[in-house]
Amino acid sequence: MKRHRLKLLGFAVLFGLLVFLLEIYDFLAINLPVDGNILVVESWFWQSSAMKEVMEEFNQGHYKWLVTVGAPIDYMNQKSSAEVAARRLRELGVDESRIIVLPVPAMKLHQTYTFAVTLRNWMIRSKTETSGVNVFTLGTHARKSLVLFRRALGPGMKVGVIAGTEDNFDASRWWLSARGIYWVSGRTIGYVYAIFWPLPNEWSG
Repeated sequence: MKRHRLKLLGFAVLFGLLVFLLEIYDFLAINLPVDGNILVVESWFWQSSAMKEVMEEFNQGHYKWLVTVGAPIDYMNQKSSAEVAARRLRELGVDESRIIVLPVPAMKLHQTYTFAVTLRNWMIRSKTETSGVNVFTLGTHARKSLVLFRRALGPGMKVGVIAGTEDNFDASRWWLSARGIYWVSGRTIGYVYAIFWPLPNEWSG
């Protein structure tokens, strides 16, 4: 009887692992856009081919502003990834007059949340009329970004997310590459942190 239970337990564990492998990527790389007038780009993936997808999304005509937010880097005399991303988007054909560049300080923790707070502060400071915000990020980072931007902007703001295509591993077989395992497992932990971790300067109504 005990041996039979161990077999059932082993089968349940294997089944759970299989479900995780098949479903976790799609769960994390969620696409859930809203009808909004601001498209904000997490500029840490500025080197990715997904930047072309950002341009295509913005040029569909639904948005008034394209906001790039990013941390400090040293690249071609640009001081932040927000500046580099804005430069790439201009080269891809986005109207420069509609791009807002928001650099953030260097940090070890809460980078995505800091992006969201920086966007919130800019909207308040500039008195920008906002019908909704879509966050454009990369693949499996989407679920975490959605949670943190919603926490920062508050329940009164419509917030959606768009997951750009990851080009550094095969998303359909992510568990077969070290890079895929690293990214998906890290983003899974990040999502859990985004839900439960206490955060500074959180919107409180």
